[in-house]
Amino acid sequence: MKILLVNPCLPYPYSKGEYTYNRIWPPLCLANCAALLEKEGHKVKIFDAHARRTAAEKIVNYIGGYDKIFITSSPLDRWQCPNINISPFLETVRRIGDAHEEVYIMGYHGTAESEKILRLTKAKAVIRGEPEETVLEICRNAELTQIKGVTFFNGENISFNLAREPLGMKTLPVPAFHLLDFRKYSYEILGDRFSLFEISRGCYSKCIFCNKIMYGDRVRSKSKEQVLEEITLAVESYGVRTGYFMDLDFLSCKEIVEQICDYLIKKEYRFRWACQTRADLLDIGILNKMKAAGCRIIHLGIEAVRQEPLDYLNKNITVEEIERAVKLCKKSGIMTLAFFLFGLPNETDEDRRNALRHIKALNFDFVSFHGITPYKGAGLCCDRVESSAVVDKFIHHAFIEYYLRPSRLLCLDLSLTSKSIKLLYGRIKSL
Repeated sequence: MKILLVNPCLPYPYSKGEYTYNRIWPPLCLANCAALLEKEGHKVKIFDAHARRTAAEKIVNYIGGYDKIFITSSPLDRWQCPNINISPFLETVRRIGDAHEEVYIMGYHGTAESEKILRLTKAKAVIRGEPEETVLEICRNAELTQIKGVTFFNGENISFNLAREPLGMKTLPVPAFHLLDFRKYSYEILGDRFSLFEISRGCYSKCIFCNKIMYGDRVRSKSKEQVLEEITLAVESYGVRTGYFMDLDFLSCKEIVEQICDYLIKKEYRFRWACQTRADLLDIGILNKMKAAGCRIIHLGIEAVRQEPLDYLNKNITVEEIERAVKLCKKSGIMTLAFFLFGLPNETDEDRRNALRHIKALNFDFVSFHGITPYKGAGLCCDRVESSAVVDKFIHHAFIEYYLRPSRLLCLDLSLTSKSIKLLYGRIKSL
C-alpha cells in the first residue's frame, strides 16, 4: 500500500495575532508513523509542505497514486502549544479531500474537538491522541468500528470509539529519518541541519495552563539504547548537527539523560542540542555533564516571577528555586530561554511591569512572552483571562524593552545579539 503523510504549510514565522512560532522543524510524529508502516511493507512518503513552503492550492500536484493520506493539524512539536488559527490546515484538507477519498486527520484539534473537526474536514476518520498505532491499524485495513481512538461517520451518525491507551514508547522503531530533508530544518538560536528527538512523553507536573491532551495521563520513556541509536543514525548517516529533545520534562528520566550525556561525551560529536525541563530539577552536577555533552540551551517554563501566580498555576515551585536555577545555568555556561505567561485572572498592568523588571534582573539569554491561551483539555480552560488586546500591547513593548535595553546589548557577543534580533523580529512582526 502507498501511504502519504502530510504536514501542511503554515505562515512563517508566525500566524498573524498568534503566540505560536511556526518554526520549520521536522514532523517527528509523521516520521514515527512512517517507520512503523515501512516495517510492515508499506511504501511511505512524508510531504512536509511547511518545510517546502508549498501552499494548499499547490499541494494537489503531489498527492496522486496514494491509497491513503494522513494529514496532521499539529506535528509533535505543536502538541503542547497548537495553533489557534487552523485555516491553512483546513484549506489543505479541503484541497486534498476534493481529489482523494481516503483522507484521515490527526493532531491536537481532532483530539480536542473530534466531531467538529470531522464535520469541518469531511475526512474518513479523525484520529484522537497519539497517532502512531492508530495509523498502523488503519493501514492494515481494519474496520473503523474495531479501531480504538477514532471518530468517524457511521452512516448518518458519528461514532466515537473508545480511547486508545498511551503509546508504549519502547515499541517505536527509529523514526524514518531517510524521509526527511534535514537541510530544510533549523533552530535560529542553535543552528541548522536540525532534528527533534524524544526520550519520554507525558509529565508528572499538574500545571493548570498546560495542554497535555495529546500525551495521555502518564509518563512513558524509551530505552537508553533506542535514543542512542536514533542520535547515532541522525548524526552519522544524515548529517544532523543540532537537535532538540522534545520531552515536556527532559530530566524526568534523569538516569537515561546521564547515560545519553556519557555517550555523547565519549563520541565527541559536533552535535549541539537543547532541551526543556523544570527549573527545580537542575543541579550543577547534571548541568556540567549536559554542557560537556553538547547542551547549549535549556528551555525553562518559568511562567511567572511572583509566588502568587506560580501557586495559582499550580507550578509547585518557588521564586527562590527559579533564581537558583538561573544562577546554576550561568555558572555551567548553558544558555537559558525562559517562557512567561501574561493575562492571568486579576493581573494588573503594574503586576506586568513589576514582572518585567524582575525578568530583566534575572537576565535570561532569551525570553519568550506569551498571552495565556485556555486550551481545551487544560485546567485553565474555563478561567477568565485578561483582554488579549491589552496583553498583546504589553508583550509587544516588553520584547523590545527586554532585548534592546542598552545594558544587554553592551554585554552580548555579536552571535548572541544576532540570534536575539532574529527572535525579536519574528515576534514583533506577528503583532
